[in-house]
Amino acid sequence: MVPRKPLTPLLALVAAALAAPALYVGGMFAWLVIADPFGGAPHPTDDAMLADFNRQRATLEELVHMIEQDPKLERLAPDFLRPDDSSSAEVSADRIATYRRLCAQAGIAHGFSHYGDTIEFIEHTRGLSIAGSAKGFVYAPYPDADATIVAGDLDAAAASLKDKDVLLQRKIDGNWWLELDMR
Repeated sequence: MVPRKPLTPLLALVAAALAAPALYVGGMFAWLVIADPFGGAPHPTDDAMLADFNRQRATLEELVHMIEQDPKLERLAPDFLRPDDSSSAEVSADRIATYRRLCAQAGIAHGFSHYGDTIEFIEHTRGLSIAGSAKGFVYAPYPDADATIVAGDLDAAAASLKDKDVLLQRKIDGNWWLELDMR
C-alpha cells in the first residue's frame, strides 16, 4: 500500500486563493467607507464661515468691484476660467493673476462664478461634481429663485431635510448671503 499525502496543504492553498479576492474587495469597501475619498473634509461650520467673511470682507468687496467691471468673465478658479481664453472675456493676464491672488488671500479656494447680477464665491467643496456640495458666499441683491432661505444654521437645516438635493441660503448683510449648495 502506498502512503497517501495529506490534503491539508492543498486545501489551505485553495482556501487562500479563494479568500484573497474577498479580502481585497472587503478592504477596498472598508477604505471607501472610512477614508471617504470622494467626500473629503466636512464643510466649515456657519460660524467659521461667517468669521472668515468678517475677516475677508474688504477683499471680497474688492473682488465684487473688479468682477462688475469685467461682465464677460463668467467663471474663474485656480486652474481654469470661462470663457477659456482671457482675451474672449476682455481681461488681461495680469488682471486674471490679480483675481487669483485676491481669491487665495480671501480663502476662496475654488474661485467664483458670475452670471447676471449674482457672484458666487466658492470657498469649500465636497464630493464629486455629480454628487457633491459646495459652501461659500454669494453677492446678489436677492436670494436665488431655487433657494430655501434659512434663518439659522445651514448645516442644521440640511441635516433635518429628507431631500438633500437643495440649495440653502442665509442672509449675512446687505447683498451678502451664505450658501450651501447640495444640488
